[in-house]
Amino acid sequence: MMTQNPAPIPFQIVANACQKTGTRVILIGGQALGARGYQRVTLDLDFMITEQDYERLKPAMEREGYSEIVRTEIAVKMRAASDELIDIDFMFVDPGTFDGIRKEASQENFEGCNFWVPKPEHLIALKLHAIKQQPDVREMKDLNDIVELIRGNPIDPQSDTFRSLCLKFGTSALYKKILAALKVHG
Repeated sequence: MMTQNPAPIPFQIVANACQKTGTRVILIGGQALGARGYQRVTLDLDFMITEQDYERLKPAMEREGYSEIVRTEIAVKMRAASDELIDIDFMFVDPGTFDGIRKEASQENFEGCNFWVPKPEHLIALKLHAIKQQPDVREMKDLNDIVELIRGNPIDPQSDTFRSLCLKFGTSALYKKILAALKVHG
C-alpha cells in the first residue's frame, strides 16, 4: 500500500518557491507579530518582497496552485486553487528598503521553514504607514498591534527615537493615540 506525501503547507510552498527561484522574502503581518511576542489570529500570510523578485517568484507560486486575485501598485494577493490553503499576500518595497529591513531582521522558524522577520520597530513602522494610508480601514487593528508590540518588546514609547518613528511613518495624532492606549504621557 502506497502512502501519499502530505500536501505542502503555505510556509513550505513559499520557502520552496524562494529556493527554486533564488528570491528573498521577509515575513510580515500577523505571523511576524507572533514571532515578536504578540499572538493574534490571522487568515493569510504576508511577505515583503521587491517587485522584481516577485516577478521571478510568481511562476513558482502558480505551479503550486496559487494565482493572483488582486494586484495593485504596492501589493499582490494570491489565492490557492485548494480551499484548504490560506491566501498569501506580497507587499512590494524598493530594494533599499528591503535590504535595510532585512539587515536588522532575524531568522525565525515557521512550521519547519526559516524566514526573516523584521525587528519590532520595523513592524511598527509598517503598521504606522498602513494606518496613515488607510486610516478608516486599518487604524483599529493596526493600532492594537502596535500597542501589543510595544508591550511585548523593550520599546520606550516616550523616547525621542520612538516619537520620531511615529512622526516619520505615521502622524502626531497616531503617536498620541498610542501613548493614550498605553496610558503614558508624552
